[in-house]
Amino acid sequence: MADNDSLGARTPLLEWVAAAIGLLLTLAIFGVLAREAMTGEPDEVPVIEVAMKRVTPAGSGFVVEFEARNISRGSAAAVVVEGALNKGNGAGQTSSATIDYIPGNGTAEGGLYFSSDPRSGSVALRALGYQTP
Repeated sequence: MADNDSLGARTPLLEWVAAAIGLLLTLAIFGVLAREAMTGEPDEVPVIEVAMKRVTPAGSGFVVEFEARNISRGSAAAVVVEGALNKGNGAGQTSSATIDYIPGNGTAEGGLYFSSDPRSGSVALRALGYQTP
């Protein structure tokens, strides 16, 4: 009679292949994390660029939709975006919005409300400030 322990003691090849793939993936993840820990710049200042996407009528006014793009690796929270509408005749209007969070190298979208049509003048958009998350 054959011993059952000696017959079942061989590990199938597929199991070894799966274990090797799992080990390689784990080592790769640890390698990426170690590289980020050594070369990442956690104190990098966020750089926020704001661009107008489109203007749409909304109720009794207009909405200027914008995209705020963080072009640095530093994250930003509570980003205040301001839009200034200049109609050329000395009349102006400002509007602001707060974006909760923009990750490093990420984007966020929002809108600014104006009572006058922004298409009849020029709109200047800019980020006013942020908090460190």
